[in-house]
Amino acid sequence: MQIAGFEFSEGARFQPGAPSDANAVGAHIELLRERCKGELTPQDILDDARHNNSPLHAYFEWSDTAAAEAYRLQQARGLIRAVVAIYVQPDRPAQRMKAYVHIPEKGAPHYRETGHAMSQAKTRQMVLTRAWNELQAWRQRYKDLKEFSALFEAADEVAKRLPKGPKR
Repeated sequence: MQIAGFEFSEGARFQPGAPSDANAVGAHIELLRERCKGELTPQDILDDARHNNSPLHAYFEWSDTAAAEAYRLQQARGLIRAVVAIYVQPDRPAQRMKAYVHIPEKGAPHYRETGHAMSQAKTRQMVLTRAWNELQAWRQRYKDLKEFSALFEAADEVAKRLPKGPKR
């Protein structure tokens, strides 16, 4: 197969001010891959992007202070996602569940305790929509792997039982 061109994936987010020329970025990364004998690493990309004339340069934060803060925020998100709560109810075994879920409210994205978020119609819908979209993105990424066809069929069955909102 031959590559005909490049696009950015849906929902991709980049450094403010970075150009939106996916073909230039893809072609440059492909050139780097070839130079690396087909085995490209993130370090290869970063080393190239350090040069001001690289088409990848604008996609990175070069202020160490800003980059460190952004990295710490990413670590904070990871920490929130890593916490599992152990819920107990009388006469039932303890249940482990992700403690917090992301609520992507416009202008004020935040995390809420899972039980609370799922007990409110608006935030429940947001969580289900996000989960469904993530599943569909995963499905799109692996659609060509026939080994997952039964899983995709099961997802289609689940979709029939979901409230109307999450299915896009």
